[in-house]
Amino acid sequence: MRNSAIQGLTIIGLCVVAAIGGFAVYRYLAQPSVIDQTACLAPEITLNDLNAQPRKLSEWRGKLVLVNFWATWCAPCLHEIPMLLEIQQQYGARGLQIVGPAMDDMEAVKTSAPELGINYPVLVGDTEIVTAMQALGDTLGALPYSVLIDANGTIVYRKHGEFDRDALQKLIEQHLPAG
Repeated sequence: MRNSAIQGLTIIGLCVVAAIGGFAVYRYLAQPSVIDQTACLAPEITLNDLNAQPRKLSEWRGKLVLVNFWATWCAPCLHEIPMLLEIQQQYGARGLQIVGPAMDDMEAVKTSAPELGINYPVLVGDTEIVTAMQALGDTLGALPYSVLIDANGTIVYRKHGEFDRDALQKLIEQHLPAG
């Protein structure tokens, strides 16, 4: 009986330590961080859309492109999407194109994207998305991860975590042509 009580306390102790560690990692990753803003040409990336058709990042050359990596299971991603929908609506006619690669199962994204009202292209994959994130400068593998690419195909901004609306609008205004 005594051994089972000690084992029970040991398991509870390990669970508490794991929970504290997990919370600390979450808090670290949940903090938005701006990655170096050194301009470089965006690599060519090809990912499948919701119809399993390959789409190249260069398709949107000539526009200001915000690539926003997300997933259906990512709470900060889902929290950010309504604001991104409004930003796409507000700036789309002036040349902004948001593209949303989802690190997820195709069926989950096919169900979620319409429910969320996503008004921009959604791309899907798992390992392909990780590779694309890394190619675009991701060093953490955390979501959401965003990359802003100017009309010439140059990466001008990278960020882990959710965008603040005012900061995103200021960034877009800074890189969109006057209009």
